[in-house]
Amino acid sequence: MSSAPSGPATPGEESLAGTIVSHNSYVLLHSRVPPTEFPGKVPSRLQRTLQLHASQWGGVVNFSWSPDQAVHSSTRDAEWEYDQETYRLTAFSRFQGLLEIPEVSSSNLEEVQERLRVHGSPADAAHPASGDPADPNRIHIYVCTHRKRDCRCGDSGVPVYEAFRSEVAKRQLESRVRVGTVGHVGGHKWAANMLVFPSGDWLGNLRDHHVPQVLDAILAQHEEYADYVHAPPLVPHNWRGRMGLSKDQQLSLLAGHAAGSRDLPLRPLERGDQ
Repeated sequence: MSSAPSGPATPGEESLAGTIVSHNSYVLLHSRVPPTEFPGKVPSRLQRTLQLHASQWGGVVNFSWSPDQAVHSSTRDAEWEYDQETYRLTAFSRFQGLLEIPEVSSSNLEEVQERLRVHGSPADAAHPASGDPADPNRIHIYVCTHRKRDCRCGDSGVPVYEAFRSEVAKRQLESRVRVGTVGHVGGHKWAANMLVFPSGDWLGNLRDHHVPQVLDAILAQHEEYADYVHAPPLVPHNWRGRMGLSKDQQLSLLAGHAAGSRDLPLRPLERGDQ
């Protein structure tokens, strides 16, 4: 069994760093349908509306699925085919951690949009932290398996997802590590793509045989760092970037790691950064 690459890309090899959209928050609508069954483009009016609003303050909105993930009691198969979409929602923020919202629909959309905006922004006296402090030790892993958007996401993503589920179960880490799947994240050619929270790291070019080593790296990072902005890239060879950092900051972080620097004077991504 080969191990996951750990070093930066070598000359002539494409680096994955800086290949994600800069963002401060990642929002997930809980789907009853797994991404392997999603249509090529999910025709969700609610998701599009949330994304249009979130784009103004650095948020990304996607769908997630896991056999362990709670869904709203009103959520049906292919929810987006109905006039009234209703979901549970999970949001991860660079600034305020985890936020769970038990219901989002057209009837409370404006209220939810504002909660997400505040959660995706630095906390201050007027807008205190809105995340969930009761969940500091849980790690969330999401693998893109949106097969009909691009077959590579299914062909590579599904085995990686299944391998993570198996490895977490083998190590009896289910109470600490949750593994699920997500819809299209961008970058099909780097499938399998994976998101890790609360760090907000994105990894690409993963294969199922990488999973034990990647899980080791995730657990070690989670134990060592409280402020992930200053953590070195997670599995540098496969690292696409991190929530809260601009493209330039991501490239600088990888370059600093390659030069032997483990801690760079980076600030979180702010509105207006490119």
